[in-house]
Amino acid sequence: MRHIRNIIAVVAGILTLTVASRAQEINIRPLNLMGGDANAIYPFVYDSTLYFASDQKWDLMKTYYDQRGRHLYQLFKMKLKGQIPSGTPTPYFVRADRPYNQYAICFDPDGSAYITQNNMNASVVRGAPVSIYEYDHDGRGAEGTRLSSLPAKSSCGMASISPDGSYMIFASDMRGGEGRTDLYYCLRTTGGWGEPCNMGTVINTPGIETSPYIHPSGKIFFASDGRDDSQGLDLFYTYKTKDGFAEPVKFDDVVNSMKDDYGLYYSQDEKWGYITSNRDGKDNIYFFERTFPTFEECEPMEEPEMCYTLYESSAENYDTTTYECIWKFSDGVEAKGIEVDHCFEKVGKYTIELNVIDRTTDEEMFSLAQYELEIELPDQVRIVVPENIKAGKPVTFTVNTSGLKDFPPLDFYWEMGNGEQIKGSQATTTFATPGTYRVKCGTIDARTRVDKRCTYVDVTVEK
Repeated sequence: MRHIRNIIAVVAGILTLTVASRAQEINIRPLNLMGGDANAIYPFVYDSTLYFASDQKWDLMKTYYDQRGRHLYQLFKMKLKGQIPSGTPTPYFVRADRPYNQYAICFDPDGSAYITQNNMNASVVRGAPVSIYEYDHDGRGAEGTRLSSLPAKSSCGMASISPDGSYMIFASDMRGGEGRTDLYYCLRTTGGWGEPCNMGTVINTPGIETSPYIHPSGKIFFASDGRDDSQGLDLFYTYKTKDGFAEPVKFDDVVNSMKDDYGLYYSQDEKWGYITSNRDGKDNIYFFERTFPTFEECEPMEEPEMCYTLYESSAENYDTTTYECIWKFSDGVEAKGIEVDHCFEKVGKYTIELNVIDRTTDEEMFSLAQYELEIELPDQVRIVVPENIKAGKPVTFTVNTSGLKDFPPLDFYWEMGNGEQIKGSQATTTFATPGTYRVKCGTIDARTRVDKRCTYVDVTVEK
């Protein structure tokens, strides 16, 4: 089932998924759109309608089976009420004389539908390769046109088209790849779609890469089982960079499970979405929604006052030609004069002594004053910012709680300035482009569950 002829495993058959989260506040639940033992895969939202594929037997359709005796996959749709599908699924692009699997659908900005399906010339679907066919959105009776730039004898599918329609990403088992299935992209030209290009070893592994999804933010989500931290198929995301693609970052561990998770659709505001997963024993579509707390008031991170000017007025009573003042700091530094400047290197408690010395003998005559000074961190969440942040490279921010006074943090909630929200004491993200980003970190009082603190820093991301 991990072979792409049944790709698109999912493609035929039904992958396996699970959900887990990288420590974010996410609610996730199965939708059970078809009921019974039927599988449902590859959700996609277009024009307030949820599209997906299922192997559910449908009374209006002639029944076809694959070589294993399973119903073939066909496309269905349901209207959305808000974020949740409503009513009964109805067939889409379905005719009784079409004995082939249809696994996934997406739309380009002009409304044309791109469907992953078995070879339309195969009267019986028994291992026939899948490919991508273009349909007019309103021309459901048409046969569709296979993208001619794709190799006919290889499986290609699970297409996603960029929001501006300029390029497409898909999965394929064509020869010359890095693994069992790789991700490829095609550029749109005046004559149609260009030749496929492998996305390279930054993205592709010796395992399976499949189900790409190009988000309006510029993030490119996909599923992989070939990375070091993969548990079955897991969801990752990357960005386009001037040199290719950024090193992939693993998606939330609440959405990624111990099983296979793939086929992501994500809302434009990154607040909710759908995935396919087999965590409960069959391929099913799950709805997830972030319940991330909001922090209306967020203060800039302050640095502690480390430098001081010290002056003792009573020292003016001494003849400066005979006597001299010497300041002694418990950090080991000494300075002479009635007025001196001193910077401490770190926070902590310090003792400051002011002594009078004889200029002739340089001996200490007596102590004029002694002070106790405690330098504390500002009472706020402190963000530890890494150095040399580069566009397209993963970067990790951490939190320092030593400045919080009488405020036990329940947990930490990050807004990275690039649309991503992360929960936890550290946050790893990738900034797609150079520029200035405002990174926020908030926390909630563990006792009251109401009181909040939030700090932000503006970071510069270089090329």
